[in-house]
Amino acid sequence: MERQTDMESRAWGDLAKGGVIGGLVGGIVLAMLMMVVTAVMGMGLLRPLYLIAATFHGPWAMEQGVVIVPLLIGLMVHMMNSIVFGLIFALLLGSVTAVRRWGAAAWTGGGLVWGLIIFFINQYAVLPAVDPAMAKGTEMVLIWWIIGHMMYGLILGFIVASLTVRTVTPTGVRQPV
Repeated sequence: MERQTDMESRAWGDLAKGGVIGGLVGGIVLAMLMMVVTAVMGMGLLRPLYLIAATFHGPWAMEQGVVIVPLLIGLMVHMMNSIVFGLIFALLLGSVTAVRRWGAAAWTGGGLVWGLIIFFINQYAVLPAVDPAMAKGTEMVLIWWIIGHMMYGLILGFIVASLTVRTVTPTGVRQPV
């Protein structure tokens, strides 16, 4: 029989893994959506990544074509933020005992709310202070920016749920849903 502490360790590990993977996948989807939107609007496929990189060097927000340094910086910052926010979501919600009994739909809904919280905090508090170019740039695609964050949260919540929600089988063994 497995000890309770081993089971709890595994549960926290599953939460952390779900947060990291969910954040990564959700971040990729958010980035892809925004890159397509900015390309279709004539702003350039890589505009979102250059706007993120402008956090460190403002003129990068106006880059055109493929410029490696701001492209890589924007990509790394976006993906690290996506992973960190995913990890915070999973561990924060996982620390609430009742949440451990949530099903996949509740986790996914919680992810949707988390995506909207991230949007509002970033758009109206963080970006104006640390990356004014991005705060201004996202105003032109605001509805897509909101939809992208909602997609991020839905994907995050679904992946966390898929790695953590467990059901009891007829044999009594708990399996992932």
